[in-house]
Amino acid sequence: MKAFIAASIAVLLSTAAYAAEPVGSDKFNTEPGFDLSKLTASNFYDTIVPLAKKEGSVTFFDFTDSFGPLFSDHLIPEFESKYGIHVDYVRGNGEAAIQQLIAAHNSNAKSPADAYFISSGNLGSVLGAGVVANIPLNAALPNGTALNTAIATNTGGYQHGGAFVPYHRNQTSIVYDTRTISADKVPTDLDALLSWAKANPGKFIVTSPDGGGSGSGFMQSIAYDKVTGDSCRATLTNFSITADQAKQFAASDCMKPAWDFYKDVLKVSEVAKGNSDTLSLLANGAGSIGTAWEDMTYDFIGRGLLPPTTRQEILTSGEVGGGDGIFLPVGGEHPAAGLLLIDFLISHDAQMEKLLINGSRSARTDIDPAKSFTPAQVARLIPTDQFASRALQSMPSTLNTALVGYAMANLLSANN
Repeated sequence: MKAFIAASIAVLLSTAAYAAEPVGSDKFNTEPGFDLSKLTASNFYDTIVPLAKKEGSVTFFDFTDSFGPLFSDHLIPEFESKYGIHVDYVRGNGEAAIQQLIAAHNSNAKSPADAYFISSGNLGSVLGAGVVANIPLNAALPNGTALNTAIATNTGGYQHGGAFVPYHRNQTSIVYDTRTISADKVPTDLDALLSWAKANPGKFIVTSPDGGGSGSGFMQSIAYDKVTGDSCRATLTNFSITADQAKQFAASDCMKPAWDFYKDVLKVSEVAKGNSDTLSLLANGAGSIGTAWEDMTYDFIGRGLLPPTTRQEILTSGEVGGGDGIFLPVGGEHPAAGLLLIDFLISHDAQMEKLLINGSRSARTDIDPAKSFTPAQVARLIPTDQFASRALQSMPSTLNTALVGYAMANLLSANN
């Protein structure tokens, strides 16, 4: 599988001045009807726009529910108006769509869609099946050159060289209500947070690690801070770890400092079943600080489900985040329009609109909400400087699963 995704340094360092080079191979794995080897970020629009308009339409697959209104009411109409190209917008189960795509590829049929927005958790499946066009999109697309290179070429341990464009970035956070704790008093690191929780029993709301990603993210963040030793810490970012190895690590001495800290937190905290439950407890005044997702908190404040006095932060030791992305499939019916749509979706204006509506962060390096958002909108987000400097990569999903299983069995079970 990873033979496909071993990108060379030359590809990673590509800029608008150079033609696109195939990722991990000496040739492109798709034949779109135009010469990919001559495509650059500089000549992209001159080359692609006429071809895309001739194709006339593009089919876009979206695996989410939360981005539906953003796409259907905003970004898709804007793309259609700008280029005169019709978008067939398809939403559905991501795993089912991937299996359909793989089946079409294996039978030498055209791809059912021309651009796919999928969970990063499914990236290994599509890469392994050979259905991702091996084009360094971060270098070939004009808007790709504004993306953070590390994020644009590496997703969940897969060095894909830019074939999977980061579209949505999410981030776990600590959320608090300034009605009950002022910004200058809120704990800014894990040790201070534990001390505060001990002094205010039941007022720190911890999302259960098996009930919401903010809960498992908080658990991972503890591990990143408390696990010591080069060998132990290397396991936290070992994306080739097996399920058995992950289970052994979860029960090993490496994790003992993290589990001891987490256990102390749980003793004095309220455990909520899920992400929204944590925010609801905060809204009702049952707690003052909680674990959360930035985008969900942003949305809750905007809809009045949390008071405008709610604020977010990332602890100084860092907290985990991640994101999902878009790829061009092998054998798409409308490859030029697919490339053009992907470029549009990662443009500055589209990414700003996504952030404004959904609280969804961007991998672009030129996004500053303070320049175009109202102060009230900016206040709903994590401070931008914290997002830039404190965001941590989520651990391998196999390891996270093992850590959640261990925590539930040994720290959160009814007998503990």
